[in-house]
Amino acid sequence: MTVQRARLAGVIDIGSNSVRLVICEVLGGSILQNFNEKVMAGLGEGLMKTGELSPRGIDAALNALSRYRAILRALNVDTYEAVATAAVRVAADRDAFLKKAERMLGRPVRLLSGADEARLSARGVDLSIHNPIGVIGDLGGSSLELKRIGLASGQGEEGDSLMLGPLALSDISGEPKELRRRVREALKASAALQGVSGRFYAVGGAWRAFGRLVMELDRYPLQVLQGFQMTEGQIARAAKLCIDSLGNPGARAQIEAIDRRRARHFPVAAILMEEILNVSGLDGVTISAAGVREGVVHELLNMPISDPLTDGVIAFARLDSNQIAFGRALHEFIAPALVPQPDLFGSPAADIRIEKAACMMADSAGRFHPDHRAEMAYDQALRAPYLGVTHAERAMIAHAIGARYEKDFRRPQEHLALTTEPQADRARQIGLLMRLGAVFSGRSGPILKRAELRREGETLLLQVSRKDAKLLSETVERRLSQAATQLRLKPAMNVR
Repeated sequence: MTVQRARLAGVIDIGSNSVRLVICEVLGGSILQNFNEKVMAGLGEGLMKTGELSPRGIDAALNALSRYRAILRALNVDTYEAVATAAVRVAADRDAFLKKAERMLGRPVRLLSGADEARLSARGVDLSIHNPIGVIGDLGGSSLELKRIGLASGQGEEGDSLMLGPLALSDISGEPKELRRRVREALKASAALQGVSGRFYAVGGAWRAFGRLVMELDRYPLQVLQGFQMTEGQIARAAKLCIDSLGNPGARAQIEAIDRRRARHFPVAAILMEEILNVSGLDGVTISAAGVREGVVHELLNMPISDPLTDGVIAFARLDSNQIAFGRALHEFIAPALVPQPDLFGSPAADIRIEKAACMMADSAGRFHPDHRAEMAYDQALRAPYLGVTHAERAMIAHAIGARYEKDFRRPQEHLALTTEPQADRARQIGLLMRLGAVFSGRSGPILKRAELRREGETLLLQVSRKDAKLLSETVERRLSQAATQLRLKPAMNVR
């Protein structure tokens, strides 16, 4: 088997608040960041009053671009693109700034239109959320881009770009009633929000920081923003704290503890999120850590839209050809023992994605010390930056991996609520079946392909060829029994 090599690609994002360099490893449908640095340049500070970019922001941005060029050269990253967004787009002195920026980088800077931003953000969400349906909203310093996603056609398909970023609303950011009125008025005119269904997918630093605030208030156990879901009630509670922070030092200190640099933008971000749900009727919010930058990489490399989950696991765990072959064979081996459960993630196809991802990680922790292997493998699977999963799906994969490395594996108490009991039971089943497959085959794909594991009535039957009969050790027999017990079956072995 030939293992596809990861490619490196970079994006320099010149935004209203920050100038950021991201370098990614791209493998198949997966984009994993391996370098991420930002400078809070503040190009858009004062833009709505003066019509021009901040002089201090220009100096900070150009210094950042000089540094980023040196880093890209030192890391031998030749495939990269620099893009500029809303602040530069609307500034009267944009041409002069772009010339300086291009001179600093030694290559052109692509000025994105509002439609470009909406399209690329939607592409980034498509890469990070499995089958998203609803509306994406990318909140930058100056603008808010809205675009429908997961719909073949419809009003608002091209997306809207509204000057509703915190810097664009700075003149009224301390007046909650006027801020809410202006925001609601602008959102009601947005075609992208009319007659939609599904969820709202929030993109951008201010909304990620707001998501961290919700996690903190709820004492949420999994501090992973990608795929984090919020209800209207959670949003309302956090939004009240943000608005209170305008006059209450205690509330201000609480949100500054989350993100001091963005604390002054929290009230705008909170009110925008509340009003988007009010105007659209969308069913809750999902945070997407991917957006424009991932969309740029996707377009730069001409990647097809595909499910990033399995490719992300392979890329993150740096699996070799034998491990990939083993993971694929392992799923084929255990699948006949698993009865479909429609209450897991909504469909058999959705469940199979998670089973396959868990199997692909089944040989990811062999280098860890045996005393800590299950715990470290669990934590790695739970928090790894692969995309395309909800928190419940992520938690189920991690639970299965923990059980693969330790038959009586127990998750931390605070993590139990991340999955339902049927999901937890299925995770234990997958984990114990993976333990069986691993020990029987010596983690060999070809050996697994010669064997068969299946249900026969109330029995879990492991059937092997005569040439492999010597592989049926006492340990294999014990692990078959353990898996059968979890499946509420009786174990049996047969040599054909």
